[in-house]
Amino acid sequence: MIYKMEGGQWTLKDAWITSVFVHQYGKYFSISIALTILLFLVCSYWVMALANWRITFRYLLTASVGGTLVVSVGKTFTHVSCPWDFSRYGGSLEYISLIEQLWVRNGSQCFPAGHASAGFAWVSLYFVGIHLRASWRWWGLIAVMLLGLLFGISQQLRGAHFISHDLWSFGTCWMVSLICYHLMLKPYELNQ
Repeated sequence: MIYKMEGGQWTLKDAWITSVFVHQYGKYFSISIALTILLFLVCSYWVMALANWRITFRYLLTASVGGTLVVSVGKTFTHVSCPWDFSRYGGSLEYISLIEQLWVRNGSQCFPAGHASAGFAWVSLYFVGIHLRASWRWWGLIAVMLLGLLFGISQQLRGAHFISHDLWSFGTCWMVSLICYHLMLKPYELNQ
């Protein structure tokens, strides 16, 4: 449908807004958040005002980096092609379903969606909200969903992913954050 709306070509594939601003700068934005949290975590060992936040910083870093890492590793094993690879969308490969691609293993590394995971990985903020103050969780979730959707839709407009790739990335990041929450934050629950 997106391909048809773009006139039977990926007109936004190399557009500055999608390929540079959202794709490249978006990745740098997510990395800068992780590095900032790492800096706060390291400083928490010397700055007493940050010491009480150490568990939260550790969780955010582990869950968020862990989510993107699991998606990244998944991409190396699935060998699923991008929409732009298929002949029906301007590429050279004959279209086969996602499930068939998992068995054929001759595609590229487009599943799950790596770039969307750079936004969805911060779903850990939802669990931090639960940990600190339950009403905050929704603000964290809204911010993360907007960021993940921005990254995901931008890649869909470029022809890099189907929506299913983004949904799997969100689900993966959610599960990693949930597991880390139960292992790292739940034992220290503040609002029990």
